Amino acid sequence: MGTPECSGALFLAPCEGIVDKGPWGSVSPSVRVRPPPTVFSAFTATVWGFALVGLAEFVTLWFTGSIARLDAAGTVGILLHLVALNALIGYAAGIALAVTVPPLVNTLEPMTWLRAHVLAPHEAGTSPKELNTTAAWGLGILLAMVPLALVGLVSGVIGHGFNQPRLAGGFAGLMALVGLSVAFVALFPARTAVGWTLNRLAPQGRVLGLPTPFLPIGLVLIAGLVVLWTVTGLDLGAYRLGGLFAIAAGIVVSLGLIGLGRGRVLFRTGALSIGCLAIFAGLGGWSIYGLGDTPQAARTLTQYGTGSHLALNALRSALDRDGDGYSALLGGGDCDDTSAAIGPHAKEIPGNGIDDNCVGGDAPKVVTPPPKPPPPPPPEAKPRPRWNIVFLLIDTLRPDHLGVYGYERNTSPFLDEWSKSAVVFDHVYAHAPNTPRSMPSIFTGRYPSRVEWIKRFSNYAGLKGENETLFEIFQAAGWRTEAVTAHWYFEKAKGIKQGVDHWDNRGFTTIRESNTQSAAPQTTPRVVKRLNTLAKDDKPFVLFAHYFEPHGKYMNHPKVRVFGKKGLVNKYDSEIAFVDHHLKPVFDALDRPELRENTVVVITSDHGEAFKEHGFYFHGRTLYEEESRVPLIVRVPGVKGKRVGTPAALVDILPTLADLTGQTAQKALGRSLAPILGGDNALASMPIFMENLPYPNYKKHVVAMVDPKTLTKVIRNITDNVTEVYDLRTDEGEKKNLLDEDPDAGQKQLQVLNAFIDADPG
Repeated sequence: MGTPECSGALFLAPCEGIVDKGPWGSVSPSVRVRPPPTVFSAFTATVWGFALVGLAEFVTLWFTGSIARLDAAGTVGILLHLVALNALIGYAAGIALAVTVPPLVNTLEPMTWLRAHVLAPHEAGTSPKELNTTAAWGLGILLAMVPLALVGLVSGVIGHGFNQPRLAGGFAGLMALVGLSVAFVALFPARTAVGWTLNRLAPQGRVLGLPTPFLPIGLVLIAGLVVLWTVTGLDLGAYRLGGLFAIAAGIVVSLGLIGLGRGRVLFRTGALSIGCLAIFAGLGGWSIYGLGDTPQAARTLTQYGTGSHLALNALRSALDRDGDGYSALLGGGDCDDTSAAIGPHAKEIPGNGIDDNCVGGDAPKVVTPPPKPPPPPPPEAKPRPRWNIVFLLIDTLRPDHLGVYGYERNTSPFLDEWSKSAVVFDHVYAHAPNTPRSMPSIFTGRYPSRVEWIKRFSNYAGLKGENETLFEIFQAAGWRTEAVTAHWYFEKAKGIKQGVDHWDNRGFTTIRESNTQSAAPQTTPRVVKRLNTLAKDDKPFVLFAHYFEPHGKYMNHPKVRVFGKKGLVNKYDSEIAFVDHHLKPVFDALDRPELRENTVVVITSDHGEAFKEHGFYFHGRTLYEEESRVPLIVRVPGVKGKRVGTPAALVDILPTLADLTGQTAQKALGRSLAPILGGDNALASMPIFMENLPYPNYKKHVVAMVDPKTLTKVIRNITDNVTEVYDLRTDEGEKKNLLDEDPDAGQKQLQVLNAFIDADPG
């Protein structure tokens, strides 16, 4: 049987009828070998490989229920978009594999090598010494990876302490070169030592009956399985690595198709394969121009997509014509891609005839009437008591993990008992899911976007002097103002200490060290000491105390109840028990008559914590209930303990404290809760807004609103152009986006939220 001529490694026409080698490289004229891969077959196989990953992504979404509520047309549309977007990744990856795989296969002949050194070396006439030499190179390379991994580990630990990503990236790159150099130097002595050992321990070139080259191959396979098992068990939800895994899966599937598809009709140059490539290209173009017209598909892919999500981000960035970070295509949300001054990021200028921020029209120009002097107090009004104020803030505390809020675990026995004499608010919202935005919002009684910031979009923005904080109001009115904390944030955020007579922040550490900081045992004695001292003074006081626990990294502590040595939730609950244990002396001090009879106590948190309810761990990325709901417990002298179901917000704290003590908080945007604390169940209804302002460490801009009357919640992810509407009365877990079934759901609330976004001073 003849052998056709094939020119070079990158030939396009497939060679058929090759008979000079058997299936594993040995001479076997009776066996017909499929031709080596060509540029065209490798490219085609890669596009198909990623398209199959898109199909697998659709199946995953189907079985996880992410698209269960869509009708048939919406389901088919998502399927086509998933296949199209993943296939587009395949076009990019196909170029890389097409120019690398065929030359490598043609040059190295991997199947011939496997036959000679692994599968049937005795048939190929390979000597034991040659087998051991091959195994020694493989094992030597693996041993050389050990110092490389150690250098990488050290660089990661050191780089984690850098505050600037560019410095961390440059350091990591430098250390990568160092690691590769160390590995290269270690390779040759390692290979020599392993070869010497194998020649003595395995003189026949076999171990347990298998050729010695199986050793490095087996170790690689075992290590790969261990790494895969470990990675899948890690708490990596905060990093959304599904897209990277999808690309890795696409490459693996593509390589398999390259190997299996050689010479087959679908992967050969011809009308059928070219037609298939054209169909995938057409689907990709349709997806680019049509995704914005199918909001259900855009929401699903943006929220739950893996490889498709990466493709969306990459394509939106590539198709951003004006360079403002938003695209008009693929549902990117830019309403004018010819002007960088117009887009979802822009500040809305009312009355200029332009929809600057693409919310849905130009905001009306509102003429603000001149301020009127406040009316004089009525003659019968009695002066309010000059009560002390103790403000305890427990970082990262979810209310549904406390016994007082119905948690089945006994995480907070001391707080639960103390709360029986206080007013417990059941539905309270923080206004940001991270400390640097939430804490200033609490202190000023203003939403994060309405705070006067120093470098608003930095990681740790400071406060301008124009703000009016809780401490400044009470300091000016004659209260002694103090704070007891032990955290780096209070040193980094400029202006946060405005109006504080004495701020004791002893024991604060670096950002990296704070991950394992447990300051409660040191904080409590300082708080109790200050309470005892301040209680002896005739001057009223404000004392703010911050407990960093249960902020991650969660740890189990001796002598305190532990709910489980493994699992994030178990350790998180153990941290709550830890801080509850150390709050007991504070509660005892507050219950002494000299303080209980004239002190208002507020206990709350700055944000919640996520445990992958919506794909993320920890906090700072979403405005779902797990990150935005917080406890609020207030004890007022003479007010009996009770529960309040009326929704409230942390911006209400400052107006409430001012109202209870006869002060005014003119710049605060919340409302006073004093009427409901005093027994009046009527409370002015106000929409509750939450914001995740973009900053360098997380550049998503998300805004949300809760309607306190209907408990309808609207979330707008401005960066990804995704809107969600939930009915919290029946869906506290926010699993059913009402827009999937009713495109008009939540329109009234959405208008209120859009007006709030339009009024953002920027």
